[in-house]
Amino acid sequence: MKGCGVQMNTYKNETELTKSIRATLNVLGVWHWKHFGGPLAKKGAADILGIWEGRFLAIEVKMPKGKISEHQQKFIDDVNRNGGIGFFARSVDDVIDTLGVRDRFLFRRQK
Repeated sequence: MKGCGVQMNTYKNETELTKSIRATLNVLGVWHWKHFGGPLAKKGAADILGIWEGRFLAIEVKMPKGKISEHQQKFIDDVNRNGGIGFFARSVDDVIDTLGVRDRFLFRRQK
């Protein structure tokens, strides 16, 4: 199932990773959206914003070797300091683990 936590780090680029993360959030029923920066946007705002279990959610998407800017780190720190859930995701598994929903994606193999 593509985008549901069963594929590992096989993403070609950040756009593909973002789509996989959003597909996973959709499966979980998380209300969210892709944030697009611009001249009037908050500097460092995370790529994906939403609500998870009544708390503000901010996910900054990065490829495995992607660098985190000072503004991005501050945004995630501010979200967490103010009671939200903010983190960096380099894979769908990071999202699944951080949200604590791994049990929803486990499958047993038939012998």
